[in-house]
Amino acid sequence: MANFETSYIDDYICENIEEFLKFKGRRSINTEKTYRSALNMIFKDKLFKSEYKYITVNDIENKLNSDVLFEYFDDMFYREKEDGTRKYSNQTINNRQSAIKSLIEYLRGRKVIKYDLDDLTILESLPTTGEEIEMIPFDLAMKYAEYFGRESQGLEKSLIINLATETGMRAKELLSAEWSNFIEVEDGVILKSNGYNKGKGNKEWIDKISKELYNELLQLKTIGNEKKLFTLTYKQLDGMMKRGNRILNKTGIDYSFHSFKKLAVTMCYLNNGNCIDSAMKKARHSNVNTTMRYLRLTDLNVTGIISAKMNTSEKLYKTVSHELLLECLEEMRPEMLLLLNNKIKNKSSEGDYL
Repeated sequence: MANFETSYIDDYICENIEEFLKFKGRRSINTEKTYRSALNMIFKDKLFKSEYKYITVNDIENKLNSDVLFEYFDDMFYREKEDGTRKYSNQTINNRQSAIKSLIEYLRGRKVIKYDLDDLTILESLPTTGEEIEMIPFDLAMKYAEYFGRESQGLEKSLIINLATETGMRAKELLSAEWSNFIEVEDGVILKSNGYNKGKGNKEWIDKISKELYNELLQLKTIGNEKKLFTLTYKQLDGMMKRGNRILNKTGIDYSFHSFKKLAVTMCYLNNGNCIDSAMKKARHSNVNTTMRYLRLTDLNVTGIISAKMNTSEKLYKTVSHELLLECLEEMRPEMLLLLNNKIKNKSSEGDYL
């Protein structure tokens, strides 16, 4: 009879985790309690294991790799309660990040696991002062798309920014998007969730884009992306935004990929006559308060509008020269010009100004 060698692919590391927690407890019993609670939640949420004795090397190395952790904490940041407020505070997220990062560093140092610690740099501490992610200006978003279009995987990077700006889809939804999500119709292309690719909270989502944008996206098939649109990772998107903020951004604001969603929601709101319902649908929010928070915290240059109105004639634009009017329009923000051009286009299509 043949001899078979029996070995375990995964080694349980519960004793190492307990050692780590006891080590933390030497300096502060509160730190040990906080870390123990935080790790319990991560193991339960991502590994579906509630006890340390079932945690393995493979769990840490592969099932909790940097991309998985980035997605996990990103989802925590945007998860909402029924009243539209955030479910998790920045401090709670920071506690969990610190716990898992410290554990991985400890296990790596003890040579229990193999893990590239540089990958953990994408997990940055969040501000604890209630700061919100800002909307990126439209012209800057287009600069990012143009700049990253010249990098490796430039076509994907440029188009994922354009699609995020157009639809307001989150990074997770975009990275999971497949060609089967698209349905061509007479006046455009429907982009709709199906199967596993649903939005936050396992919700269905739907949007509509122009055929022109869809044709641009089809270029991705020419580089071998036959099933999914994008082969990028969360880590690449995060690095991309950091480079953009450093190289192209002079505002002093650190924009994240989610800033494109804020831009999409804001432009939808303005493009539809300040319709909060349209913006809410665009954002796929379940509570209008969340959408209001998006719009209220976005700098739309409306501060002091009453005073400005008192000191400026409402009909001034009708009295100035054509040259001055054009000069002033050229200096307006690109998104404002886009609204004006859309209004002109719609009026022209009605036949009154042909």
